[in-house]
Amino acid sequence: MKLNRQLVWACVALAVALIFPLILGGFTVTLATEILIFGIFVSGVNLLLGYTGLVPLGNAMFLGMGAYGIGVFANLLGWSLWLAIPATLLTVLVLATVIGIICTRTRDVEFLLITLAFGQMFYGAAIKTKATGGSDGLPGIARPDFSLININVVADTGFYYLVLAVAVAMLLIFWRLIHSPFGSVLVGIRENEKRMISMSYAVSYYKTGAFVIAALYAAVAGILSAQHTHFVSPEIMNWQIGGEAVLMVIIGGRRYVLGGILGAGIFIVVKYGLSRLTQDYLIFFGLFFMLCVAFLKDGIIGLCVGLRKRVRA
Repeated sequence: MKLNRQLVWACVALAVALIFPLILGGFTVTLATEILIFGIFVSGVNLLLGYTGLVPLGNAMFLGMGAYGIGVFANLLGWSLWLAIPATLLTVLVLATVIGIICTRTRDVEFLLITLAFGQMFYGAAIKTKATGGSDGLPGIARPDFSLININVVADTGFYYLVLAVAVAMLLIFWRLIHSPFGSVLVGIRENEKRMISMSYAVSYYKTGAFVIAALYAAVAGILSAQHTHFVSPEIMNWQIGGEAVLMVIIGGRRYVLGGILGAGIFIVVKYGLSRLTQDYLIFFGLFFMLCVAFLKDGIIGLCVGLRKRVRA
């Protein structure tokens, strides 16, 4: 019954997402595309924060690796986009494995700080690398070409549907992952890591696996982000982006599949709305998220679930 209800809501949300560009169009399509891209990125952060109990503050480095990777392989080296994308993901996979092995040897505040340190290291490297434009960034990143099958994703509406398809696929993978034995072990690590070690689970391997998967989610989002804006700059790797991703997870709801994408939507819409109302929007923006963190322990989804249980009781 519970699964059927979730399936119905998921189908309703997908139907709304499909007809959304046909009703509104214009800038709202661009905004929705950004929400979906960040939803993919934040879903990876949710795997670490919500299901493994690790707080990553530097996951934006993998967002940047995905964006810069597609720029370097496709623009600078002249590779086909269909070779550049797997090459980028493979590069991120290797780097994330090495970094993950180091970072997951720590936990709590130490994990947060070491991911922050790695993130700022790559951020500094991006600023200093002249081949990719340094602080000016790398322009001219193209979108995929599906002209052979008569699909135009160069236009904003077509690209929105491409991002939507990728987002749905990534969320389905995420749902399957957390309902697998691997996901159950991650939850066990979150609840009581010492007990999982005493039960002979190779905890470090599971934590590294979660770290690498989160990095790949970030890399996919980075590739789409670079194609969305046709541009990538070092700011995409700044620690602030990583901090905002953690906030998005908290707002949407940790331990919920749709928590990341809902949090990304609320975050981006509220930020845009407040910026249109006042130049001092950051003050009200900060107050809004202080209230969310203080009173929404399980996020918006957790609040809705709790209210429904009270009504039924």
